Amino acid sequence: MKTKLTLSIERSRVAKLRKASMRKGSSISELVEAMADKADTIPATAGVPGIRKWFGSLADIVRPEDYEEDSRAGAELRKTEAYQRVKAERNRV
Repeated sequence: MKTKLTLSIERSRVAKLRKASMRKGSSISELVEAMADKADTIPATAGVPGIRKWFGSLADIVRPEDYEEDSRAGAELRKTEAYQRVKAERNRV
C-alpha cells in the first residue's frame, strides 16, 4: 500500500531529482523508493567527510560531467572509486 510523504528539501535538489527521473524514465517517488531500499545495504559512513558519505545513494544521479565540475562537490567526487572507474572507462575509449 502506498503512503503519501511530504519532503522539505532545497529547490535545487528538486530540480536535480526531476532531471534524474526524466533520464531514468521513472518518477521522483520511484527514485526515493530505490534510495530507501538501498539505505539498509549502504555501509556505515560515520566520519566520512563531505559528499562522499552520500555517494552510494546518489550514484544513479551523478553524471560523468559532474566529476569535472569546478566546485567542492566536483573535488570530492574525484576522490571516489567511482571516479576512477569513469576515468578508466574514458581512457579505454
